[in-house]
Amino acid sequence: MGKHLRKYPVCTNCDYAFTSEQPDNFCPRCGQENHDLNVPFNHVALELLEGTIHYDSKFWTTVKYLLFYPGKLTNEFHRGRRMGYVPPIRLYVFISFVFFFLLSLRVGHTKGGDKPLQADIKVLTQPENLTDVGGAYATDSLKKELKEVQELSDSLLVLSSKQEEEKFRTLENLPPNASTAQLDATLTALGIESKNRLTRGGLQKVADLQRLTKNELTLKAVKYFSVMMFVLMPVFALLLKVVFRRARRFYMEHLIFSIHLHCFIFVMYSICLLSLYLFTSLDPFRWANLLGLLYLYLGLKRVFKRSKLRTFFNMVGVLFLYLFAGVITLMLGLVVSAVM
Repeated sequence: MGKHLRKYPVCTNCDYAFTSEQPDNFCPRCGQENHDLNVPFNHVALELLEGTIHYDSKFWTTVKYLLFYPGKLTNEFHRGRRMGYVPPIRLYVFISFVFFFLLSLRVGHTKGGDKPLQADIKVLTQPENLTDVGGAYATDSLKKELKEVQELSDSLLVLSSKQEEEKFRTLENLPPNASTAQLDATLTALGIESKNRLTRGGLQKVADLQRLTKNELTLKAVKYFSVMMFVLMPVFALLLKVVFRRARRFYMEHLIFSIHLHCFIFVMYSICLLSLYLFTSLDPFRWANLLGLLYLYLGLKRVFKRSKLRTFFNMVGVLFLYLFAGVITLMLGLVVSAVM
């Protein structure tokens, strides 16, 4: 799709008159772009789409290599062949936007999502309702085990449920933006001796989360997950540089591979989310994860050109470090969220 910009014969900013012998994309006197913005909406929409993802043969070639040729797109960028493909950052922004939009639609309207989460937690802690964990989806064996546990320790469960009720009641009485004295009093009531900025912030966050509805809590989790994935993407590239340090590649080369890998995972998950509307009884995410592992293995083998066995062990090492980094990132995010 070529650009068809409507241009002025005279610069609207400095009244410079363009001639037919010179380029008229920008004014040579003031530098303003010579572009008429008073155009029909469909023209603006098409131009925006083109400017965002280069919706032409370049886009489809990029998608073809991304989905069906693991590592090929990364190799093309390493060789300097970038003109015929969508830039990695633009590709990631577009695909991640579609994925998280579909994810928010899927999880943002759960059944009973307009009720506070604490209401369901209170019901769940009642002894007479423990055998209903999982509802209609719980297996008979699970219900039987829960029933045996209830019969063996009924008094303990009743005591536990009373203690849980008292904790929830204590948190309910904690207002938003509570003072330091109120937070310390609540910590004392909950039996927490340590009183510092971290424990006070964590207590306030727990109380605020308890008042949220299911939908609000789910959407907040989706937002946190999107930020976490964006943070972990360069971390994954750093892990690649550590594991494949003998390849002597620059960090930017590993980062491009990481971006393409995450784009592929987001595309697979987006397809899974769309398939849930058609086949509600299937679990497509399991297959998406397997495809992701296969894609990672084939991509590493194509980019770094190592033997099959060596590529496999390198992949295992990267995934182990990535899982560890994910846990650390999650914990740091929770700590920062509690302190701020």
